[in-house]
Amino acid sequence: MNIVFLDIDGVLQPYDSENRFYSDRKIISKLSLKYNIDYSKYSFYDVAAVYYDWDERAVARLKYILDETTAKIIISSDWRSKADLYKMRDLLAIHKLDKYYFADNIILNKTVSLANTRALEIKDSLNKYDINNYVILDDMEKLADYFPNNTVITKNIIGINDMNDSIKILKRKKLQ
Repeated sequence: MNIVFLDIDGVLQPYDSENRFYSDRKIISKLSLKYNIDYSKYSFYDVAAVYYDWDERAVARLKYILDETTAKIIISSDWRSKADLYKMRDLLAIHKLDKYYFADNIILNKTVSLANTRALEIKDSLNKYDINNYVILDDMEKLADYFPNNTVITKNIIGINDMNDSIKILKRKKLQ
């Protein structure tokens, strides 16, 4: 199985995008009806951010990566929720990304730095699941220190070069 370890902020959602703060709360009921998912149980700002703030080009590039490589998504982001294991899958549905969803990483240790925590979570997933190839899409440069051959560092959103680099990594033959 091919996996994209996906961060959200700085990958799908640009740093300066704040449309969610000026959006209509009616979007919750509209999306709930459209996708048959009760979005009212999630933070309004999370739902509105996905709908209004995720960059459409970044979403399209992510879909292209996933389709070209038959990859699945493991969420590696502060967006995860231990309280609701379906939160990210439901939020991904807004952009028709839910079919690619595989799992959320679970925070193992909050006493270490964020980069160390993410690295531990990724290593845990690599041990737990049958993963052939993987790419880490994140804006946190420190992750490249842990996974230099599998990390694509984005600058605000997934760019075209990020997309192409991700596909190359996921199509690379796995070393035995």
